[in-house]
This record gives sequence, C-alpha cells and structure tokens, in this order.
Amino acid sequence: MAFRIDESRCVGCGGCAFTCLFGAISAANDDASLYAVDETKCVECSQCSHVCPNDAIITPDGYRKIKSVRINPEKCKGCSLCSRACKAGAPHGKIKEPFEIDPEKCFGCGVCASKCKFEAIEIEYC
Repeated sequence: MAFRIDESRCVGCGGCAFTCLFGAISAANDDASLYAVDETKCVECSQCSHVCPNDAIITPDGYRKIKSVRINPEKCKGCSLCSRACKAGAPHGKIKEPFEIDPEKCFGCGVCASKCKFEAIEIEYC
C-alpha cells in the first residue's frame, strides 16, 4: 500500500512532487493543478506529507513511521548495496568494512534495509 493524495484537498502546489526523491508523485492533469502518487514507486518515506500545506497526503492503513535506522557492524559486510540504493546518501563507508548511516542525511525511508542481503540494517519504529 502506498501513500495517496486526497484530490479534494490537493491545491496543486507541487511541493510533494518536488520533495519525492523516488519520482513517485507527478501531475495528474495537463495544467498541474492536481497531483497523484504512483503506487509502484512510493516507498512510504512520508516526506511528501511533511511538506503538504493542505494535509492532502493520506497515509496507508497500518503505516508505521520509522524513528531510526542503524547498521549493525557485526552483520554488515561492507557490500555497499545500501549506499547505492539510498537517494539521500546516508549510508557510507569503505567496501568490505562495516558501513554507517549518517543520521543527519537519513530521512527514514527504509529502502536501504530492503536492499541489504545480510539483514544488517536495523529499523526502529515510532
């Protein structure tokens, strides 16, 4: 399930589309007065909902906001899959050494964890 936009509340400002690093939000009509979410691209990071001035972003049922993301150095093999998947550049390190996540860059989308083959990324939910 992905985030959705309540068409009755959308004012067409485009802030959500500008904020979405995954290209999941785009104009739904020719004059860009309404926006929509491509559910196949939405990773439920909630960044769009933070910028919407009219509370038009609808969160999916059962959505759990991510509080923190960390890499367990004992499980991390330094493969860099997390780093390559992260649009914010939060995971960093040297290949074949445990990576770390920069909390200043991480906005809690969880994409890095979905790419980790070693289950080294631990997510804490609110």
